[in-house]
Amino acid sequence: MEIEKILTDLIEIPSITSDTKSCKKAIDYINNLVKKEDLKTKVFEKDGAYSLLIAKEIKNRYEVILNGHLDVVPASIKDFKPKVKIEKGKRRMYGRGTSDMKGPVTSILIAFLETVKEGLDKDMALLFTTDEETGGFKGMKNVVDRGLTADIVFIPDGGQDWSICTDEKGVFHIKFISKGISAHGSRVWLGDNAVIKLIKVYASLEKEFNKRWGKVTSKDNWKPTLNLGALNGGTTANKVPNEAEMLIDIRYPNPVTQKGLEEIVNSSIVKDVTWKAISTGAPLSTNIDNRYVKSWIKLISNPIFEKEPGASDGRFLAEKGINTLITKPISSEPHIDNEWVDLDDLILFKDTVKKWIRSI
Repeated sequence: MEIEKILTDLIEIPSITSDTKSCKKAIDYINNLVKKEDLKTKVFEKDGAYSLLIAKEIKNRYEVILNGHLDVVPASIKDFKPKVKIEKGKRRMYGRGTSDMKGPVTSILIAFLETVKEGLDKDMALLFTTDEETGGFKGMKNVVDRGLTADIVFIPDGGQDWSICTDEKGVFHIKFISKGISAHGSRVWLGDNAVIKLIKVYASLEKEFNKRWGKVTSKDNWKPTLNLGALNGGTTANKVPNEAEMLIDIRYPNPVTQKGLEEIVNSSIVKDVTWKAISTGAPLSTNIDNRYVKSWIKLISNPIFEKEPGASDGRFLAEKGINTLITKPISSEPHIDNEWVDLDDLILFKDTVKKWIRSI
């Protein structure tokens, strides 16, 4: 089964997360492909987002699940017309999703199908989702909340160029809403500025983060981070705003907890400001002494281990205590212009996944 053909077909489907019809088309494409191999499938749906489970037998628990997402971030029309180029003797395919993560998806799909065809009786499944780029709540979280689990989940969505991702930070996105009193900008004493209240909240949070963990730098970044992503309020310069909204993104590693962060948030709140969590996810830590992980490490020459400040669907597995193995083949950084994946390395990655499945 040719990697290049399947990957080309998948890239040509513009499965931007918000385009649910195209995401369903990607699900249907793979569903039709694997049904020819006499495999069973189950499609999950939640609020227009689709996920696909593939196995010899559909059930709630497997030894191994190979997982990937089929949705991509927005791109121009030309990015959904993949091109193959030879560069420095390497065959690269360019197009949206080649790196993140339709290239790796194609590798694990073919590894799975070839392993089944070769007669290996392994308790394994494939799981594909279509909402990872917007949080994974309708996809991965939905299926694990329904009871799907495994001894190990293999996710080629991190750990650049075969490095093994041992840790990912947790996610805590917060919306703050502030209420004030409107007044003319020349009579500020008659009003109560809702925007200023949010600025005070952010300043308090920043001060506490720096006090507890110190300033974040490129060399010292494995600590909680605080990002003010949006601050909206007011309509004109000569009016005191009576309402405002602020969005903050907190990322945090183990052993920091969301409960501890909530205590910091609550201590920073001022009068007439309320908050609510809009996206959460636990930190992920992979035990490199886990037998499944050790089996993968044995197949890699000079393994490299890394921590990633971002998050993947693995955070929902971490919350359930499900072991994960995160690594990916040679490719560009995700979400960039001219995104690419090394086609020859996809084949090597596919073959290595097969060897790993046989070794465990």
